[in-house]
Amino acid sequence: MASLGLGLGRYRTIVQRRRILFLLINRDLKVRYSDSALGYVWTVLDPLMMGLVYWFVFDVIFNRGKAIAGDPYLLYLLLAMMPWQWAQGCIAGSTRTLSGEARLIRSVDVPRELWILRLIGSRFIEFMFTIPVLLIFVLGFQQGVNWKIVFFPIAIGMQWMALFGIALALAPMAVMIPDIERLMRVTNRVLLYMCPVIYGSFAIFENDQIPEWFKQIYAWNPFTTILTLYRVGFFPNEDMPFTVALRGGISCVVLLVLGVYIFRKLEPAVLKEI
Repeated sequence: MASLGLGLGRYRTIVQRRRILFLLINRDLKVRYSDSALGYVWTVLDPLMMGLVYWFVFDVIFNRGKAIAGDPYLLYLLLAMMPWQWAQGCIAGSTRTLSGEARLIRSVDVPRELWILRLIGSRFIEFMFTIPVLLIFVLGFQQGVNWKIVFFPIAIGMQWMALFGIALALAPMAVMIPDIERLMRVTNRVLLYMCPVIYGSFAIFENDQIPEWFKQIYAWNPFTTILTLYRVGFFPNEDMPFTVALRGGISCVVLLVLGVYIFRKLEPAVLKEI
């Protein structure tokens, strides 16, 4: 109980010092785009160009867009590519979060979780810059919006939870095991195809050639639920079974709890290492 109270006290301190968090996020964004002529435009251009490449390959060349996703395929892609950029940035960036700011972390008396929240927060703001572009594509394709759009903010909340847990675990592990950073680069590329980014989750669940055990594992992937929830408000035929959504929610909670535990467990050793 004492340990739980101490943990809650740390996060209460984070809320009290949220102004520091906002300053760190602002600093992070300024540094990231200080030497770029296009600045925040790259936030939109990166997933947009990748989306155009996948659209050209799967929809134009192979004419498979409708078979593996929704129509229009380009909009279907972008609804996942935009939040996926947020996820990839956090997964890759978390491996450098603590080691990259070692001197400042040792000298400033604030909960070290602030540095994790800074990364996720700055990437989240970049994601928010992409939403007006998504709306332009929605209007351009004359795509209707249904009542399931209420799941869009729920997907955002679930992604925050999942990414915070993942980053809390990876940040201290990367300090103790430097190879984690290289491993995450490969993992990010694998996850792009193991999550419903360039295809819909139904392409897995409704495929008789895929073994049942793989479908069960796939259902526990939190991004299976998260990315589908981003789409259901725009594509009424997009289906999200309750059992899959429940598993995705449980996975997000498990990732958060596990991340908090790993971070607290490794924090003393990390402070000595950096």
